[in-house]
Amino acid sequence: MDEIRRRIRSIRISRGWSLSEFAERSKGQVSAIAMGSYERGGRTLSTPKLLVICHTLGVSLIHLLEFDPQLIQGHISERHIYDLRKLQQLTPSSEKSQLISYIEEIIRVRGDWKGAVLSLRASDVENLTRIFRVSHEINCVDYLTWLAEQEVTLIKN
Repeated sequence: MDEIRRRIRSIRISRGWSLSEFAERSKGQVSAIAMGSYERGGRTLSTPKLLVICHTLGVSLIHLLEFDPQLIQGHISERHIYDLRKLQQLTPSSEKSQLISYIEEIIRVRGDWKGAVLSLRASDVENLTRIFRVSHEINCVDYLTWLAEQEVTLIKN
């Protein structure tokens, strides 16, 4: 249950929503105080409330509950799989902000949010490489170099 609570909080934060914003988006079905209590584990999370939270966040219950024990910490490989929880914990930077914005758009378009990890296609990595190269806000012009330093990539075991 702790993992589910962490995923819920991570998804809410990745969307840039405060607890109050979440409450507004849930149309009052989950108050800010209740949401904070659910995320911290101070309040029991019922199935009906979990479904409201999933609906408000725009994720399916199965994606929230899914766990892939086959994923382990890894280096950048042909297949880019990112630990979104670890990415959220990185120190704020322009690089992090650009990557998160790109990932949020992928999640919105593809609807493949799993709450904890995301697999990027080769074309996505090429696009991020271009973004890093041309952005005036980003200090590191080589996306793959920056990514390797962050240690947020995973591989299948």
